[in-house]
Amino acid sequence: MNTKPVENRENSKEMKNNIPCFILAGGKSSRFGSDKAKLFYKHQYNLCKKVFKEVYFVAKEKKFKKYPFFLEKSKTFAPFFALAEIIKKHKKVFVLNIDTPLVSPDTLKKLLKQKAVAEENPLIGFYDYTMLKNFNNETLKIYGINKKKVSINKESVNINRKEDLNLLPNKFRKRFKIK
Repeated sequence: MNTKPVENRENSKEMKNNIPCFILAGGKSSRFGSDKAKLFYKHQYNLCKKVFKEVYFVAKEKKFKKYPFFLEKSKTFAPFFALAEIIKKHKKVFVLNIDTPLVSPDTLKKLLKQKAVAEENPLIGFYDYTMLKNFNNETLKIYGINKKKVSINKESVNINRKEDLNLLPNKFRKRFKIK
């Protein structure tokens, strides 16, 4: 007779965080020349699913049919307004912009644990309803909303223009089929 205790499957896996993650995918991509969200959405979604139970894309329209979306209501193309809408509805959230493909699951966990944002890019990190008082509607800047900042250095590379794709290591360039 086997006397070993049966291992609970839930305990054998690392538990995912209950705070929802929102991937900001609503920009115009005007500097890029085409919708860069279409280049990175699967990668960013799979990355976030390693850490979070709930992952949503955020945009003014549902861009990817098989993925959950939070549709923002603001007519202005600025992450500031989307972030405010998300926080008001969900109270505690983690956000990641679609165009930072070098971020690792460990970095997401680190920012979440410290309730911080990336020093180099505040569109990567933790926000909660207590930070709404730090919103400044006049400048529409998200810098300073979460005062806790952690440096993530090279992982914060933001792809704004097609030439920025050259900043990605070869393994990422192959994954995204970039020449």
